[in-house]
Amino acid sequence: MTPVFSSGPVAGGPRSASKILDAARDVLSGQGYPALTIEAVAAAAGVGKSTIYRWWPSKEALIADALAEIFRADEIPDLGDTHAELRQAVDMTIDNYAREDMAASLPALAAGLLPHPELMARFRETFLHRKRENIGAALRRGIERGDLPDDLDTDLVQDIWAGTILYRRLMTGSPLDAGLAEHLVQLVMKASSPLSHRETEEH
Repeated sequence: MTPVFSSGPVAGGPRSASKILDAARDVLSGQGYPALTIEAVAAAAGVGKSTIYRWWPSKEALIADALAEIFRADEIPDLGDTHAELRQAVDMTIDNYAREDMAASLPALAAGLLPHPELMARFRETFLHRKRENIGAALRRGIERGDLPDDLDTDLVQDIWAGTILYRRLMTGSPLDAGLAEHLVQLVMKASSPLSHRETEEH
């Protein structure tokens, strides 16, 4: 495991990095994002603050790496079945945002990274681009098979999926279950003009 947001190799190698990242996730789960400090992580990991700051320039960079390690961005295999592939994509998205530490921390983390364009760019690349590329590939296969509309806006589909799941997780408390996953898949399988590029470009 190579940290993405660190400013260099972590002293002690992968074992030390894993120890610090595990401690960050433990503190995050136990105390929440607002209470997480470098001091708390250092104490939990049994290292000095200077050790962490030597490799991670900020709390945000450390937490970004800690979450990146558990954020799923799997490739969706070509199963020859659009419905099955989209269920895998939705289930992966639910699995990511159903995690308490991930759901509670990502919005705060993103806000904390906004003043740091370089870190924000790396955050987007780590958390979003690979996952979106993999799900986008599954959606495009569905278009090629004729199972989805030719003008389906694949970016909008992913925004709808992630936005719905994260909103339910953080705001309404509605279940993130198989019923929701199936509904989100069917929303795309039965998609018409509201999810097309034409409609989104015109408005």
